[in-house]
Amino acid sequence: MKILIVYTSRESGNTKKVAEALAVRFGAECELYNVADAPAPDRYDFIAFGFGVYHSFPDCIMIDYMRKCHDKDVGLFMTLGMWPDSPQAAACLGRAEGLMPTCRVRVKFACQGGYTPEYLEKLKSRPPTSLHGWTPERAERIMEAMKHPDQNDLDAAGDKFAAAVDKLRTAATPVKAEKTAIVTAFFGSTVQSALKAYDAVENAVRKKYPAVPVFRAYTSRMVRRKRGNDVPSPAARLQELFLAGYDTVHILAGYLTPGAEYDKLRQTAEVFSMRMKVTVTKPPLSDPDSLRKFLPGVLNAVPADHAGKVLFMGHGNADGRSAFAYLAAAAELKKLHPEIFLACVEGEPAFESVLEPFRSEKVLLIPFMLVAGDHVLNDLAGAEPDSWKSRLEKQGCTCYCILHGLGEIPEVSAYFADSLPGKE
Repeated sequence: MKILIVYTSRESGNTKKVAEALAVRFGAECELYNVADAPAPDRYDFIAFGFGVYHSFPDCIMIDYMRKCHDKDVGLFMTLGMWPDSPQAAACLGRAEGLMPTCRVRVKFACQGGYTPEYLEKLKSRPPTSLHGWTPERAERIMEAMKHPDQNDLDAAGDKFAAAVDKLRTAATPVKAEKTAIVTAFFGSTVQSALKAYDAVENAVRKKYPAVPVFRAYTSRMVRRKRGNDVPSPAARLQELFLAGYDTVHILAGYLTPGAEYDKLRQTAEVFSMRMKVTVTKPPLSDPDSLRKFLPGVLNAVPADHAGKVLFMGHGNADGRSAFAYLAAAAELKKLHPEIFLACVEGEPAFESVLEPFRSEKVLLIPFMLVAGDHVLNDLAGAEPDSWKSRLEKQGCTCYCILHGLGEIPEVSAYFADSLPGKE
């Protein structure tokens, strides 16, 4: 077994004494380093971290090193002025353990450590009425700390760490079955009927991956709040799955374009990738190949007996970040059928840019959105004079509206399910 002992120790040298005692105990199978010179932790089977307490934590150099350690068997040893069995000592060890959330802490050890003579005199000079004053109780504890670490402490640390390492050596390492989940991450909607599209996508996922549990998350804080937080955020859902022991989570990004919500989702996934394997699918308008595979399924929204023009409503973005994706989609739809148009509620292509060709004819209005939410019910098909339907009717058109999201089309929901990695 390859063992690494890494420590940080200041003027008193207390932690260094414990580290050196452990190194003697383990002998040739271990390597001892000051944290400033320590190698990368990847190639070691067991790592012992030693530190003093500075503002209730290890010092900054040790914190940085501990955060580089993932999925390892580790031990913690600590010297401090407090009583080693005090709640404060337990809290300090707990904070250190929290710096390595994916590691398995097999052993903890704490003992008192003395101060330098200069610092001891400084402590004695503090008035009893100050926050850390030299009171009889403090004097008793600190004078006891000045005797440590002694040989009994060093022997006790060696015994505890040797027992933990021996247990690791002899324990049979079971082959752990990978625990995998799928999270469908959608923007969310406050329109209850719109959720049928999300249900359809999830049903397609369950059909393709019947043995993998599927969980939902909403990325919109506003939607979560208005719905009473009945569906958690992606971060909350990933934390729940991590605590439940999942090793791998595949996130289905339920968007059409890689916009701001998608960026936030990827950032959340990157944070949790330190704890488990997390993948995120690409939206269909991310690149030309994905777009061309996606659009034939979208055309199934058009009834076979429809004769006339078709206008799809996309969401878009006022700042133009998604204009290229929607303009590309509009061009590809035009290639598939010359009477199909696409415009967006916000940004390009704008509704005004496609309005001119629609004169006194039959027009089918369809949402180019995963769900038929507020934009569809009001901006597309609403009775208000500024809705697309009203404006087209003002130009003499006869409008028919499809009031369901693209996610309800079997070919579209299947596209999203097929975008997930893994075996069926």
